[in-house]
Amino acid sequence: MRPTPRRRPAAKRPARAAALIAAGLAVAPWAAGGEEAALEVPAPRLVNSETANMLPRGTWSLQAGTHQTDFNTGGGTGNQVYYGAVDWAAGSNLTLGFSTLVQEDANNKPIAGITAATRFLSAAFSAKYRFVDGEPLDVAALASVEAFSFRTAIFGTDVSEADHVIGSLHLPITYQAAPSLQLHLTPGVSVFPEDLNGIPYYGTIVSVGAGATWQPNPRLQLYGTVNVPVEGGNTIDTTRAITQVPVYTAGARYNFTPKVALEGYVTNGVGVTPATGIITFWPDGDEPLFGLKVHYTPNARFPSTYRAAAPEPTARDRQLQQDGFILSSAGVIEPGEVRLAAAGGDQDAWSGAAAFSPDRDFQIDAVVEQPADDGSVPAALNPTPGKSRWMAGGRIRVLDQNAGDPVSFSMRVLGGRDFENQSVGVLYVAAPLSYEFNDRLALTAQPAAGAFGNTEVFGLGLGANVEVADGVQLIGEVTPVSDGQDAVWAAGARYSSRDGRFSVDLSATNALGRNGYGTLVAQDSTRYSLGVSITTGLFRR
Repeated sequence: MRPTPRRRPAAKRPARAAALIAAGLAVAPWAAGGEEAALEVPAPRLVNSETANMLPRGTWSLQAGTHQTDFNTGGGTGNQVYYGAVDWAAGSNLTLGFSTLVQEDANNKPIAGITAATRFLSAAFSAKYRFVDGEPLDVAALASVEAFSFRTAIFGTDVSEADHVIGSLHLPITYQAAPSLQLHLTPGVSVFPEDLNGIPYYGTIVSVGAGATWQPNPRLQLYGTVNVPVEGGNTIDTTRAITQVPVYTAGARYNFTPKVALEGYVTNGVGVTPATGIITFWPDGDEPLFGLKVHYTPNARFPSTYRAAAPEPTARDRQLQQDGFILSSAGVIEPGEVRLAAAGGDQDAWSGAAAFSPDRDFQIDAVVEQPADDGSVPAALNPTPGKSRWMAGGRIRVLDQNAGDPVSFSMRVLGGRDFENQSVGVLYVAAPLSYEFNDRLALTAQPAAGAFGNTEVFGLGLGANVEVADGVQLIGEVTPVSDGQDAVWAAGARYSSRDGRFSVDLSATNALGRNGYGTLVAQDSTRYSLGVSITTGLFRR
């Protein structure tokens, strides 16, 4: 029988790592072929404010994100807005786009004495044309038509007149003040209904925006904007009157690869489509929202990494790309691969998960899970016992030991809702870091945080994966958690096929779940679980 392929011994890795790093620097994309990747040019849009910048011709840009109020305001995990966008650069001076957003939460302060669930939705089609492409001044025009819904008892639109067509027109002007500094001026107009059920609404809002983008290097952009309504109102106050409040936004975007970037920001604006970008969060527009957005540009002509490409993965590499029982992997499955996993056991606990890697260092995750429930967990930690939930998100790999970095390190986020109670949100963030001592032993450390309903939990997980024979791994994990709660633990064995693409495992744990928030909450009893996983190169190029 042919032995399982293995990596080089650990002692030979330093020289190999140095060679990989040097190769990676030699092929820096902004120095290759004279073409910058789409994420290395100044951003065309800064969350809720337009610039005159354009995407490179032929580029597709995919974005997904969320922003929300502080966990300590409103009910549950706060008020969230989820959104996504697709833009296509049909030419150097023409971009066509689609963007959408949804918010379904009760207002955190009464409006006209009413606290009610509100469904805020917009789906926008837009076109942007740059008609002045000069040095140092660019001028563009953007128009949008949007399907808009504002369904709430506050305006009586929970039964009728919630759906409308709105639109916008913006004239962004961008001035290149210095090689790394741009200044923006964006006059615009957004058209909403004048009233809803006879109650005054936004109507036509004329605004002027100003902002700046500072790009000290091709991978980092920092920005700040303010949009001021000069005619019409953009804010619903606590009396339900329409008033004027400037919309501010400040944030930063960092490219982890030439194709994948992560953006963080703070704003008081609730909208992200062209027409809704001028609206503040209700009521009063004085509540800050904290946001996170992922950018992905799938164009094949852009490099996939700032490092040299890692070698073809071995079976052991594939083993360590798979999550543990309560800890996440610091690895990412190979580009174009899909992983499907399922687990189930006693106490009616089960889960199904799917993962897809569209590119190196980037993985999209989706989970459906019903956590365990032995009746020992306080309601504050498990507000919907025995109920299933969905979660979606992804992870970005920041460091890769196989490609020459000293350790592997990723950042992961999952967000979702209960199926039966959509008002109860769940959020999980983790930062797994792993180190492979040799071809048999890998250790993981993972700070993580979870929020569910009104509860927040923090933990620091520690884990070990030891391959005791080809394909046979022993896994042990423990996570001490905050507020004096019992530590969460898991232990078990996993067998992976010779190519690492199929696995089956048996584990014992006191965790509520196998994914996300449930991995941070312990119950009194031990539960047992059987899991299977299969990875296929369905979309590998």
